Amino acid sequence: MRLTRRGALGSAAAYGALPIRLARSDLVCPEKDWQRESPQELGFNPEALRTLERRVGGAGCVVRHGCVAHSWGGDGSRKEWASAAKPVLGTLLMVAAERRYVRGPEVRVDTYGWLLKEKDRAMTLGHLANMTSGYGCREQPGTAWGYNDLGIQLYAMTLERVLGCSLQTAVEQGLGGLGFQDGALFESRSGRGVRTSPRDFARVGWLWLNEGRWRGRQVLPRHLFRQCRTVHVGADTPRTAAGGSDYLGIGTYGGGVNQTPYGPGVYGFNWWFNEVVPGSGSRVWPSLPSDAYQANGLWNRDTVTIVPSLGIVAAIAGARVGAFEPGKVDGEANRNLGLLVEGLR
Repeated sequence: MRLTRRGALGSAAAYGALPIRLARSDLVCPEKDWQRESPQELGFNPEALRTLERRVGGAGCVVRHGCVAHSWGGDGSRKEWASAAKPVLGTLLMVAAERRYVRGPEVRVDTYGWLLKEKDRAMTLGHLANMTSGYGCREQPGTAWGYNDLGIQLYAMTLERVLGCSLQTAVEQGLGGLGFQDGALFESRSGRGVRTSPRDFARVGWLWLNEGRWRGRQVLPRHLFRQCRTVHVGADTPRTAAGGSDYLGIGTYGGGVNQTPYGPGVYGFNWWFNEVVPGSGSRVWPSLPSDAYQANGLWNRDTVTIVPSLGIVAAIAGARVGAFEPGKVDGEANRNLGLLVEGLR
């Protein structure tokens, strides 16, 4: 449905009377390919999107209301997404819950055959997803924040045991209806990392924006998205002192166990949320609406940014978005991501 309305979606007021798609965001989903519309038709400032492309490079795909408004760098080219893959692990946890393999994130990890130390016996899948597992650190589960790729490796390997198959097979069986058009998702890091195209990763983002709804059907339970799509690490959570070991000998997902002080107050289930960064007085991305959240890999090289209130998903890989500086108003990353909504507000 297209109507010409001044001020519709908060954007036509900036550009005059433009045709804006007003359909509910979950009414339009990609089939074999995404439907493509002009930036203006979807309410964007086209020059702002072109500026974003020039500044960050890489490859990207910007979706609004279920249609691609702008893409660059080969949005069908397959990229390695590093830690931006982590929320996809959480999506597969939902697949396991929908199939009743697990009750939910509260299930204990030692249920699946891991011989955990006494300190770690209370560790749950939720602790692993929230970077508070304590694995490879001194602290007990749930007591300290540590951006922890030993824990994520344990998370991914435990999900394989929960699901009884490879992560890619779980995608095909549980998320095949999303119609990924550029091949498998899990093709790196021994089958536990995501290597896919921006337009296919945008399908995962679109599923999250619509809380598990796809082409009129609830693919995964909505209550799980609402449970996971929020901060789970309290702002007062102390940072880990590290000092532990990989006593299971599983290796790392990519990095160490104490990579950044950022996370408390803004992190949950491997997503970064646009909440106020403790001690800063500013949200993670001041230029974006407060409901924005993001999957982030290699500290802004690979990002999937979701803005539910505006119906936007932006998947950008191999890019130069800017330094990872949550809460920095004049930071390059904040200025660049602000181009997604320039003129929409």
